Amino acid sequence: MFCFIETANIAKHMAKIRHNNIIDTVDSVLSVSKKKGIIHLHAEDQNLSGQHLTLHGKQVLHFGTCGYLGLEHHPQVKRGAIDAIERYGTQFPMSRTYISNPLYRELEVLIKQLYNAPVVISKNCTLSHLTVIPSIIRQSDLVILDHQVHASVQEAVKKLLSQGVTVEMVRHNNLEMLEDRIKKQRGKFERIWYMADSVYSMYGDFAPIKDLIALAEKYEQLYLYVDDAHGMSWAGKHGTGYAMSQMPDGLYRKMILTANLGKAFGACGGLSLFPNEEWYNRVNNFGGPLTFSVQIEPATLGAAIASAKIHLSDEIYTYQQELQRKIAYFNHLLKQTDLPLVHESESPIFYIGTGTMEMGNHLVQALLQDGVYVNLATFPAVPAKNIGVRITISLTNSDEDIEELVRKLQLHFHLALAATNQTQENIRKAFKMAPPAQPLAPAVAQPTSASGISLQRYTSITQIEAGLWNKHLGRRAMFDWEGMHFLEDSFSNNPEKENNWDFRYYTVQDPEGKVVLLTFAAIALLKEDMFSQASISKALEREREANPYYLTTTGIVLGSLFTEGNHLYLDRTSPYWKEALKALLSELSKEQEANQASSILLRDLDDKDPELDEFMVEQDFVKMHLPESCVVEDLNWTDEDGFRKTLSKKGRENFVQKIKRNEHFYDVVVKDQLDAEELQHAMALFRNVKNNNFAINNFLFPEKMFQQLNESKSWEFIVLYIKEEYSISRKPVAVAFCHRNVANVYSFMLIGMDYEYLMTYGVYRQTLYQVIKRANALQCTQVNMGISATIEKKKVGATPYPKVGYYQSKDNFALEMMGATFAIEKE
Repeated sequence: MFCFIETANIAKHMAKIRHNNIIDTVDSVLSVSKKKGIIHLHAEDQNLSGQHLTLHGKQVLHFGTCGYLGLEHHPQVKRGAIDAIERYGTQFPMSRTYISNPLYRELEVLIKQLYNAPVVISKNCTLSHLTVIPSIIRQSDLVILDHQVHASVQEAVKKLLSQGVTVEMVRHNNLEMLEDRIKKQRGKFERIWYMADSVYSMYGDFAPIKDLIALAEKYEQLYLYVDDAHGMSWAGKHGTGYAMSQMPDGLYRKMILTANLGKAFGACGGLSLFPNEEWYNRVNNFGGPLTFSVQIEPATLGAAIASAKIHLSDEIYTYQQELQRKIAYFNHLLKQTDLPLVHESESPIFYIGTGTMEMGNHLVQALLQDGVYVNLATFPAVPAKNIGVRITISLTNSDEDIEELVRKLQLHFHLALAATNQTQENIRKAFKMAPPAQPLAPAVAQPTSASGISLQRYTSITQIEAGLWNKHLGRRAMFDWEGMHFLEDSFSNNPEKENNWDFRYYTVQDPEGKVVLLTFAAIALLKEDMFSQASISKALEREREANPYYLTTTGIVLGSLFTEGNHLYLDRTSPYWKEALKALLSELSKEQEANQASSILLRDLDDKDPELDEFMVEQDFVKMHLPESCVVEDLNWTDEDGFRKTLSKKGRENFVQKIKRNEHFYDVVVKDQLDAEELQHAMALFRNVKNNNFAINNFLFPEKMFQQLNESKSWEFIVLYIKEEYSISRKPVAVAFCHRNVANVYSFMLIGMDYEYLMTYGVYRQTLYQVIKRANALQCTQVNMGISATIEKKKVGATPYPKVGYYQSKDNFALEMMGATFAIEKE
């Protein structure tokens, strides 16, 4: 039992890495905008009308509201709230299961008049989703999410994953992809639910409601769950929303509709509308948060009742028509500019692409300083390469305000292009937009870089002088000049497409010819789940048994998928370092287009570098935490006692109990080369480890690489055998594949283990010690111990260095799909 527990712990530690936390990633992105004073602001007004805000002590035009009709300022709506407080107090602190505030019944009656459908009213739309979705969806159902469906819907659906409900995702508004999934899955599920927004909150585009209903009529198993939070009030009969405007005969028989009493409606609350009494009763009787949450406050109910009465009058149509006139006017003015409007909208939501975070920040900040407030749209609401400004038009904006907005947008957009070295071409390419029909002369000429730096690009290490490479980069790890030659040979002309990599090398020099930047990258086929949780990778690997290239894509990785360590030499003392790094990123972007790569990853850079964080975020890269890099740096000892003194107290206890106690079981042999049979066995042992460790999920390395490794003078093998008196097998139980570079740095690159002996003899821990012992005998300067299994490596004296990557993807569909459709298991 003791040995089994030890083995389980080692396996766990080998798989345990610090997976990227979306909260950390978003924080790193938004911190830059917060620092620039364009998000997390506080309005400083004593009174609000919707037309203006006071920010940073200055009055600005307000083009960021979701109160599209301005009803929150309507005298009747405000009087409704005040009267409700005076009659019922500030709250009615009871669960609705027992008693509802008297105003609920009045509001429900009015909402039923609006929609002619049963309604459940929640405190907000998020609670509506959390109430309805778990109550309606069954384990026998399939849920298909639109890629851009609101995060509140996705969060509610995630709760179903742990209950065994199957969840999939399709690309935004892609009905062909949706129908394909229906055809393939309809024999396995009772119902298939497609979940989408009616009006999407970033780009202002619409769901094809009529086409979705036609599809649901074609496939009886298809049901629709639609969130119309941004479509409410400004569209539809009695302001019932965009979705209802597409259903002249009333709520579709197989649709659950969520609407909003906030935003354009002018109050607050979520509406869940049902096509039948059965579903209504199921949710209303016991709908999770509906049962246990505090009720909507009387003031809000009073405001909602007043707004509902406005919606039931002809007054609402006057507001709708006037807003549509303003929307059309804004579209008309935009057509006279070359601003990259991502989607010509009939909704109040507009999106102007900026491409980079740097330009988005610059544009929003400049507009704010010039008296105009708009929203910055950033990751994760949009992909990192699709940053832009989100503009909303409301009834509180006058025609003169809209004209001023367009003038200042045009001016500051081109100023921002110049200031950030961005181009219209790059922006439109990022959004898959055509060039403007009638290109206009920019307000400010685009400057060319006058710094005098120069970038050189190479396709082979043989094109770079060995001394230059090793001086700046090659001394760090196994990627010295000879090591790169080994990689180029190993990952070319292989039968498997995933094992043929294209290498690129880049140097950037300052005007005096001094190297400011030196690095290399590999263009290779990647698994989308490379850094995902192990449980996700395990699930995907089961799918890949039948479809080996499922969720794989070409990517560009700084360094390679084989090497480990900081692959970027960047002279941060140089005044040109930012320009040098920009030049590299621009070149990588060109490589991305040329090779149709979906992503770029700059990996294994040091954590806690706020200056680099801010720089990379503004270049549209998001920060992600990667496995720690473990390094043994104290090799100044001559015997075992000296080694023990380098360890912590726990490390010394571990050495005595888990390593020294087992050392007598082993024969340890260092070999420069393995014979053919030994090499095949070593490869089999490596496959054992690869198949048991999903910490970093990539493809199996090719046999050619192992053959090349075996012939290289820079590599050696530490081979562990169990002594004859303890085992009938004479084959190795572990092989460590180790590299010594030009600077005498020892790198423990790969390990193969026999898991049958792991339980009894502490194979992994013994291998770690023997690697360090060998590096000491060679008088090496340090040992690179690799990534993962940090806890075990710390016990033998390794120092863990937190590492981060900076990731940019053309499309975040795969990452969001994995996050939304797989249940995360504890590891």
